[in-house]
Amino acid sequence: MLSDASVSDQKLKSDSAPEAGSSALVASSSRLKLYWRACYVKHFFHVLPGETLLEFGAGDGTWTKELDRVFRGENPITAAVSDLPFETLPIKGLRVINIADLSQHARNGSFDYIVGSLMESETPVELMTLLYDLLKPGGRMLFFQPNASHPLRRLSRSRGQNGHGQPLHAATLRASAAAAGFTNIAVTPYDLNPSSLSRTSVARLDPITAVLEHAPACRSFASTLICSATKPGSRIRAANLAEHLPLYGTVSVVIPCHNEEANIQQLIDELLKLYGLYIREIIVVNDNSTDGTAHILSRIANSERRVKVITRGKPNGVGLALSDGYRAASGRYILSMDSDFVDILPEFRDLFDAIVNGADGAIGSRFSHESVVAGYPSSKMLCNRVFHLIIKLMLVRRVRDISNNLKLYKSEILKKLEIESPHFSANLETGLKPILAGYDIREVPISWINRTPEMGSSSFELSRVGGDYLRTLLRIMRAEWFQGRSLARKRAPSSDPRARAASQR
Repeated sequence: MLSDASVSDQKLKSDSAPEAGSSALVASSSRLKLYWRACYVKHFFHVLPGETLLEFGAGDGTWTKELDRVFRGENPITAAVSDLPFETLPIKGLRVINIADLSQHARNGSFDYIVGSLMESETPVELMTLLYDLLKPGGRMLFFQPNASHPLRRLSRSRGQNGHGQPLHAATLRASAAAAGFTNIAVTPYDLNPSSLSRTSVARLDPITAVLEHAPACRSFASTLICSATKPGSRIRAANLAEHLPLYGTVSVVIPCHNEEANIQQLIDELLKLYGLYIREIIVVNDNSTDGTAHILSRIANSERRVKVITRGKPNGVGLALSDGYRAASGRYILSMDSDFVDILPEFRDLFDAIVNGADGAIGSRFSHESVVAGYPSSKMLCNRVFHLIIKLMLVRRVRDISNNLKLYKSEILKKLEIESPHFSANLETGLKPILAGYDIREVPISWINRTPEMGSSSFELSRVGGDYLRTLLRIMRAEWFQGRSLARKRAPSSDPRARAASQR
């Protein structure tokens, strides 16, 4: 993740007073981890407002407060505890029940999501079966379970988010979930940081340990296992996330598209459903697709006036497609994204929030403390992190993930930008050049979920595009250091970010 420790640390300072002593440091680091776990739930589930959440084994309510804060107070939370009374918490819509009474809610399924840890009082299969019955069809669960395979388990001070949860092996979790009827079962190693460290140490080590969590040789040393699963069935998810009136009708969405017949229809449908009031137009650049993408886009454009299709032949490439799309955009803002981002659309709210709060642009960061990365190849993760480390050392320090093609900018930025790379490394240019130019570009946490087989395969191949990224970075460094032709030379930005943002409106 290679992000700055101060980001998450500052978010907690407003909620907790400074603490002293070793026990206070442990408590402080545990609180930070609870916040990160709440963020993990948010980004893993892509929660919509109004969806219901059961926290199983809520303990003293500490994590309950973090969940409510991360979910903006928009989701009804039921805290299931083993001992009553439960601490009174200032959480709107909070309901507290005894775990022994949960069976009364299981007949028809009551919850969209269940999170927590499996307790030690019951067998895993019995608990999984109860959770299965509590979920609505299509509902999902996610548990943070102490890892019984950890080499130092007996010496570890980390037992779960509230000191609860029985240590279990990954195979036990998978078998128990399958026996209960769950599908899409995954068990992921999580958290290599000892809880005995201070909050500052945990935050500083997290970028390194997050990379190691994706390395097969290190996974057995994770103190926690994340078990996720889905109850079979379908459910209707609907919400209007276009909550900022000043953005209505101002956004041009630009989507480079190469052989995306499996994704493009659903992506456009969900975009219009969630953010339709923001969208002025959706520009899909059909970049020499050889499957049925062109036919699908023609049908969509005939039925939805806001969808515009640009058809490109050879040579194709992401950079060329983005350039064509940006030139055609007529909105005040441009949202640039890939065709396989449909699952993470609910998380785009944070991008729009950043713009409303005065930023010139926002980038979806996959590698912040609060982000979730699922299924990211370890070799690709290592190269990405080393690449950004070079950027931090050579050009600009405070960056985490600027090569992701999820960006919401004022349109003038992208229309002025000269994209030199015809390929994937154009995403580096759209991320790095505006920052060097002095624009107020903010990174917001976002998740990255690997493509499923139903979504088709990506054309990104590290061995093929890695050299192109390096050449693009060297070209930007040369221009910034020696040639004086950085976009930053086109204007003299103020040193005060607020004054700079005001001058650009």
